[in-house]
Amino acid sequence: MSENETNVELYTKTLAEVFQVNNKANESDSFEPLALSLSIPDYQRIYCWRDKNVHQLLEDIINNGDKPFHLGSIILHKSKRSEQIVYAIVDGQQRLVTLALVVLHLRPEIEIDLLNEKFESSEAQNYIAYNKTLIASFVTKNKELISTDNLLKNLQFSVLIINDGSLDLAYTFFSNQNSRGKSLTDYDLLKAHHLRFITNEKHATHLAERWDNIILNSDNDASDKDLGRTFGIYLFRLRKWMRKREWSDDEKFKVKTEFEAALTIPDVPPFGEKFQFYESMQGGSHFFAYADHFIYKFKTFTLTSEYRALKNLSGETHWWYKDVIEGLLFAYYLKFGTIYLSEALFCIERIISEHRYGLGRSSLRAVLKYAGESEIIMMIDQATSPTFFLAESLQRINKFSIPFDLAGIRQRYQKNILMIYNEPAKAMTINKFIEYLKIDKN
Repeated sequence: MSENETNVELYTKTLAEVFQVNNKANESDSFEPLALSLSIPDYQRIYCWRDKNVHQLLEDIINNGDKPFHLGSIILHKSKRSEQIVYAIVDGQQRLVTLALVVLHLRPEIEIDLLNEKFESSEAQNYIAYNKTLIASFVTKNKELISTDNLLKNLQFSVLIINDGSLDLAYTFFSNQNSRGKSLTDYDLLKAHHLRFITNEKHATHLAERWDNIILNSDNDASDKDLGRTFGIYLFRLRKWMRKREWSDDEKFKVKTEFEAALTIPDVPPFGEKFQFYESMQGGSHFFAYADHFIYKFKTFTLTSEYRALKNLSGETHWWYKDVIEGLLFAYYLKFGTIYLSEALFCIERIISEHRYGLGRSSLRAVLKYAGESEIIMMIDQATSPTFFLAESLQRINKFSIPFDLAGIRQRYQKNILMIYNEPAKAMTINKFIEYLKIDKN
């Protein structure tokens, strides 16, 4: 970076300036490509805009008419590739690729470097092929309302250019407030963050493609799918509870921050792949192996009858408690597998449910705080055998009894709890467990 060049530059640019083509006055004039090149870095999500995204963009363009139209912000990372200056797209890929396809349909002789990028993912190739057809159909029906000149001259972006090589700086400036594009999620940012630790290009590309597939199969950060549930609901909370740390669920990019590479001492390299949920994050390949390990564990956990039984705890705000119980049971499962899993479910449920039975009103923040203060996660971690965890839990349970005058939401909660143990085999296991230890079933 030169002495006169700042870390960040912010401009307002037209689409012609972003694509670096000369915007002539008339449709009959020729367009000449200029020097600047756009590129799609390995850490980006694949191109995956669906029908509704493409239609919305095209309808916004024609509804705007012949007036300047702001299409949000894009972030570019300036770097060198084979002695040529290139601008890697940090944010804005979906919009820019779609607009490039529109220009390609209207004026195929215009050369846009972005379309020369390698779209190696078969999913991305399918989206591009389908959207070409979609765009052709839309433009044919609205050919009087859309033109290349209008696109290149009137479409505008706020363009943030990062000059210092720091992607984290780009995330600091990232905002989707004025953008039609899909915002970067914690999982997109984690991908970019950890790929920076991998120097082998083929290795990085392979891991990036695997991560993209996980994101696609999990609807990115959906909390009921593999990735969002494993990282956002289970591992994130377990790690926080393990260190007795509180957090706000409204905190932006909290999952990304939690799973970034931990600080290291340059002279002392990290080592070991134990895959403890609370371990320090090693940057690079270890993170992706860590993710594979725990997502696989989550998938096997969902096959257990105990996991399925917890689906009975639904409706109203019961899910606050369900997610907490489920996350702690997952921690037990990670350590002991299915051995005494039903008994562990009973113990965890009873301790966590004390909070519900003891309060008329609650909040998610209060439930999460109580779960951390319960120290269940430490009890699981320190137990060298299920018997130690179960015995310590039962000692606590014996000190609490469910009130007889439950009403309203607490009564409805108890009815849902009882449904968890309705399965005959599970009910028999729990009843024997309770009888043997001579505790009040209540």
